[in-house]
Amino acid sequence: MYKLKTRMFTGVLAASLTLGTVFPYAVLASDPTVPALGTSVERLFGATRYETAAQVALQGWKSGDTDTAILAPGMEENLVDALTAAPLAKSLNAPILLTEGNLIPEATVKTLEDLKIKKVYTVSGVIGEGVKNQLAKINDGIEVVAELGGVDRFATATNIAKQLKNVSGIMMTTAYTYADALSVASIAATKNMPILLADGDTISTVEANYLEDVKDQITESYVLGGKTVVGSSILENLPGTVKERIAGSDRFETNRDVLEKFSDLQYNKVYIANGQDEHLVDALVAAPLAAKSNSPIVLADSTLNAATEAFLQPKMTGGNLIALGGQTVVKDEVLSYNYVLPQDFGVMTTSGVNGYSVGFGFNGFKTSDVKNIEVSLYKGDTLLATNTSTNQLFANLPEETQLSTPFNIDGNFTNDGYWNYGTWNGTILDVPTKAVIKVTTEDNDVYTVTNANLSGDPSTLNAEALNHVKPEDFGVMQLSGVNGYNVGFSLVDGKKAYDVKTIKVSLYKTTDGEDTLLATNTSTEKLLRLNTNQLSSPFNINGTFDSESDGYWNYSGFAGSIGDVPSKAVIKVTYNDGKTYTVQNAELSGDPELLAAPSIVTDLSDKATTGVTQDFSVTTSPNSYAANLEADKKPVIVKVTLTEGSKDNVALQYYDTTGKAFIDWALNEDQAAFYGPEAGFPFAAATSDFKVTFNKAGNYSYKLEVLTVKTDAEDSQVLASYEGQVVVTDPAVE
Repeated sequence: MYKLKTRMFTGVLAASLTLGTVFPYAVLASDPTVPALGTSVERLFGATRYETAAQVALQGWKSGDTDTAILAPGMEENLVDALTAAPLAKSLNAPILLTEGNLIPEATVKTLEDLKIKKVYTVSGVIGEGVKNQLAKINDGIEVVAELGGVDRFATATNIAKQLKNVSGIMMTTAYTYADALSVASIAATKNMPILLADGDTISTVEANYLEDVKDQITESYVLGGKTVVGSSILENLPGTVKERIAGSDRFETNRDVLEKFSDLQYNKVYIANGQDEHLVDALVAAPLAAKSNSPIVLADSTLNAATEAFLQPKMTGGNLIALGGQTVVKDEVLSYNYVLPQDFGVMTTSGVNGYSVGFGFNGFKTSDVKNIEVSLYKGDTLLATNTSTNQLFANLPEETQLSTPFNIDGNFTNDGYWNYGTWNGTILDVPTKAVIKVTTEDNDVYTVTNANLSGDPSTLNAEALNHVKPEDFGVMQLSGVNGYNVGFSLVDGKKAYDVKTIKVSLYKTTDGEDTLLATNTSTEKLLRLNTNQLSSPFNINGTFDSESDGYWNYSGFAGSIGDVPSKAVIKVTYNDGKTYTVQNAELSGDPELLAAPSIVTDLSDKATTGVTQDFSVTTSPNSYAANLEADKKPVIVKVTLTEGSKDNVALQYYDTTGKAFIDWALNEDQAAFYGPEAGFPFAAATSDFKVTFNKAGNYSYKLEVLTVKTDAEDSQVLASYEGQVVVTDPAVE
């Protein structure tokens, strides 16, 4: 393990930014836009929890700094008393020391002596006369100013709260798990907010009485934890104009949510604690110490959550991390940010790069101490690309402490020698959400850090691609057997299709900022032998094309329906020299509704009264039927069939557009009638008017159909249909 230096590298190393036989490995690293979490690490811990509390006290207070201490029980079942004491400790400028119930352990005694403590507050009912007797023998007698321990933890929390002056806010958390209280303890102490405890959906009577007494001075109240641990009714009944629940999916997310909620604070120090239950005791006594410097207590597991790292980076005004516990409690991996420093992570459009650059630095070692580096870009959890170091990087740059690596979305670099550049697994649309830097030293120490603070405008990357590929028409297509969309584009840099290695054209639907792939067509060798720079690719929503009969594109199925209208077409072209350019077209033209299946509908009401004539209309829409070639279209006729009820009780009329009058229209013996000339008419978008009168109450069901006209060679086909029912009742009798 390399020991850290207590300074941060900020120098700028000159480097040539020209693309030649050596690509800029960019040892530069401009002034970091993302500061490291810290450049020094301390650990506070002892062999026991009592010794840890003593170490924390001696770290924060020297002899003469204070004459007051708080004594809390160190037993597992009573630890909550130490947590609720944090705001009081801050207000008194007092450390929290632990007792073994009614006995003061040696580590606590020695600390009381070293700090010359004269007064103590006890915060648990399990601390009794035995402690008082011991205190009388320390420092010529230590006075117990107040015994705040109550009959239970709720009473103790209330007694502690009553000691605070000028309270304007409340923190409420569960009485039975301590992680959430630990997350907020130092912040509650900084803001002079008492920590009260909830019993599920219940507030104890003693706490309710306290809240009643202070309600006029409380302006904000916060509940820590989900509804299963602190009920909704508790939040509703807390005082204050601001009432808010802070709760994540787990204790680590809740911890981060707490930090983000009170993000007005800047941090000179950050205290890192193990968030698992068995280790919380190592951190709880640190709350008043953290509060002294307005510092948060951050919960970690085996590593520090990447989102928490990203939040902390811009909040750090200093460089100190304090691990609460030894290496078995807070692992070195959690502190990776102090060994590998994430720096500039931004959009890059210089030196032949059209993509991104990731900068980072080493703290306490240099490249000659490293044997491997991996830098990866991710969009969410999807890997976009990984660059890996080469031996040349370490051999030629042994003294460097600042490095960066570029990612080109338009292809791969092959002539650098310092990095093996991974293939970009995405398009212009795939903007990375984080860069992950993994460094393995010669001692096999592995440090992994994340930078989620991308700077620059990714939309500028499209500008270079437009110099090589130009989006053309992107519209609804109903031609040549296609019922869907067509994407046109051109090669505008003097290249022809035979200069291209592959083409991929994709349609996406964007919903709430998320892109869903609908279909992708890929080029074939036949297409790439063409002597043209104008190309297009069709997409059929009703199925796939037979690529064997087409030969120019490999067509994928359409992963959607008529309702899935594409928001954008993405064209990705890779030339024979390996360069890849991706452009998009978000300007869809045409009416996607025309791609729907042919339809026939009516506005006939589903209720009627006997003897009352109703006007109604029938509308036909050919929609995707128009996608067929003119030669394939057949004349149609409209058929109405009464499927329930008697035709003798129904009188129908249709509107004759020639005579401008309604004509009687009788159902035949099959209870059916046809509308239109016997030879049929072209299937077109049209609306026809009708009248109907029902002469007897009952249920009448019907079916409307658009049929092709039957010929000697072919039966009629149903192109569209509609079924409905009318419930007919007699007039109401007054």
